[in-house]
Amino acid sequence: MPTKIATALARGNPLEVAEVLAKTLRERLAGAKPAFVMAFASTSQPLDELLPALHRQLGDVPLLASSTAGEFTEEGDAKGSTVVIGVAGDFQVFAGMSTGLKEDVDGAVARAVEPLPKSVEGMPHRTAVLLLDPLAGKGEEATLLAASMLGHGVRLAGGAAGDDLQMKATHVGLGARAASDAIVLGVIHSKQPLGVGVCHGHVPISPPLRVTKAQGNVVSEIEGRPAWDVWAEHTRESSRRRGIDPSEVKPEEIGAFLLRYEAGLASGKNFRIRAPLSRAEDGSLGFACGIPEGSVIRITESEPVQQISSAREAARRARAQVGGAASAGAIVFDCICRNLILGPRFASAVRAIAEELGDVPVAGFETYGEIALDAGDMSGFHNTTTVVLSFPRGG
Repeated sequence: MPTKIATALARGNPLEVAEVLAKTLRERLAGAKPAFVMAFASTSQPLDELLPALHRQLGDVPLLASSTAGEFTEEGDAKGSTVVIGVAGDFQVFAGMSTGLKEDVDGAVARAVEPLPKSVEGMPHRTAVLLLDPLAGKGEEATLLAASMLGHGVRLAGGAAGDDLQMKATHVGLGARAASDAIVLGVIHSKQPLGVGVCHGHVPISPPLRVTKAQGNVVSEIEGRPAWDVWAEHTRESSRRRGIDPSEVKPEEIGAFLLRYEAGLASGKNFRIRAPLSRAEDGSLGFACGIPEGSVIRITESEPVQQISSAREAARRARAQVGGAASAGAIVFDCICRNLILGPRFASAVRAIAEELGDVPVAGFETYGEIALDAGDMSGFHNTTTVVLSFPRGG
């Protein structure tokens, strides 16, 4: 059975948006029932209001959802909207959801994994989609635990929820339910493997810096100094070229500033990007995932041309994972930082992904963290990165 993928975008009242999105999906899928649907919603359409209505409209279709910092389809990007993507074909999809991520990451992941079957007859491939609340600070731990509990041979893709850069509360959802401090885990069983591609476009602007005091996702000191003081020092030259002085950044602007200048954690010859999300009064920085004390990092930035080329490269890698098979479409998890860097050119990066896969439907959201982990990887949580989950046409 050929895979069929459709996307839709709508703005307005959550109840009206749910009706428009469901109707558009049905029309574009031309009678094919989706194996699952994903919804990515701005805080303008709160998930706890949107999901019950959308779930009623879709019926007994697995519905996985996240709040966002921006939304997009192959037709362009938006703010204050909700996008959906429906995937129909030879797939069976199961999902679980759990809360309590911050205080009990092991238990939360275990509860989300519990209802998921290990295998489906005739469908030898499993790909997991993971959505989580990054403000719980457990992104890396949750990703690795999910991979371990799901067992051998599972690829993971996904993203950390956003809240339109408010940095107050992010939500994920399953079916009609939405919650913060939560994790949603879906597993796609398929006859053919799905492709997961990941790439970032950041380069270091600081020398190597050692984290000298940290606990969990909070970095208090770097090189024996308050973390923010070090960040401000090493980003001052770059930020002033953009007309910004780190010493004058207002509290409500700090999240957007930090997402332009993220930590590069050495990983072989490359860097895994780690996003600082908040600054405390004592100068400590809160990250989207844990940063171990003693880690050596470099502060990084990226220019627009690198962000567009890295988006295309992520799509190329997803296609290569399935031997270059023709794609029916893709779900994309892309950091809000990339939108801040690209501005109006962000649509060009989305377009590059669609073109690289063969001018196919794509939909996704701007995240506070991205998840991409292949079997055997030791780290799967990323920031300022594009993750592309591609579906081959044959299902």
